[in-house]
Amino acid sequence: MWWLLLLVPLCSGAPRITPKCEDDLKNVGNTAGYNLASDILTKAINFSVDPCEDFFEFTCGNWIANHPIPSHKTSYSQFANLSDKVQEKMREIFESKEMFGSKSMNALKAMYRRCMDKDELNRVGARRMLETIRGYGVWPMLDGDDRWRVEDFDLTSLLIHVSEVRGVDVFVSNYVSLDSRNVSRRLIEFDQGDLGLGDSTRDYYLDRKKHGKKIAAYRQFLIDKVSLSFHMC
Repeated sequence: MWWLLLLVPLCSGAPRITPKCEDDLKNVGNTAGYNLASDILTKAINFSVDPCEDFFEFTCGNWIANHPIPSHKTSYSQFANLSDKVQEKMREIFESKEMFGSKSMNALKAMYRRCMDKDELNRVGARRMLETIRGYGVWPMLDGDDRWRVEDFDLTSLLIHVSEVRGVDVFVSNYVSLDSRNVSRRLIEFDQGDLGLGDSTRDYYLDRKKHGKKIAAYRQFLIDKVSLSFHMC
């Protein structure tokens, strides 16, 4: 009986495409957007390959050949390529001497220049970062075990503070989203945090037998990084 649903639009008597839409569809091949999309897709295709033998190479071969994976990345795609172009354009805007009528845009440009001021960053070193870290309390890795007192440590308060001030989710992440069953209301959703190793790395922390060496190396990396920051002050 499901096929009857397919016949309803055909038998309802309502026009599926208006005359104007039909004219627009006929002329779509003349639009700049269509020609640009067509050019991008055509340049990605490797016409020397038989699609019946290797469809992936046929559709994407030329794009892969013309866009090698950058040395600092593990993968590359159209989305990554687009993101790189957007970031490059943003860099040009931020570094330009042109002033905008937008107060917010000028503030962003000033913040960018401050963040990219290497002389100032080298002069200040990690002092401000460590001052922020110490604002959360004593950190044995920096301050030594002799200053640590477990009775003064409040994990819940620390996690709330870090989430509010730094926007970092540690053990638990939370965010607001639309209710898919009722889009007029919002939902607060909770999920496991990424921790330092990112998404889908839960087993790294729980299965020490399998991932013990990786966790040890990661821990040593953090110790070395913190020690380096400490000596930069």
